[in-house]
Amino acid sequence: MSQELAERAEAGIVVRLLWDEPRDQVIVEYRDDRNGDQFSVIVPKSQALSAFHHPNAYRASRPTAIK
Repeated sequence: MSQELAERAEAGIVVRLLWDEPRDQVIVEYRDDRNGDQFSVIVPKSQALSAFHHPNAYRASRPTAIK
């Protein structure tokens, strides 16, 4: 079960920072309601805040989160 740590929304873009307690992983979820683009990515705990503020920089370089 994931616990939400933070969420931000602006101009149709929603970014959520989650902690998956059983797996002890931090996940960033990104959704752009303007064009339907969305992804979730596992990020190192030490980079969680950076990934939350700049999710697209982490998009291609990390494993996709499993739900």
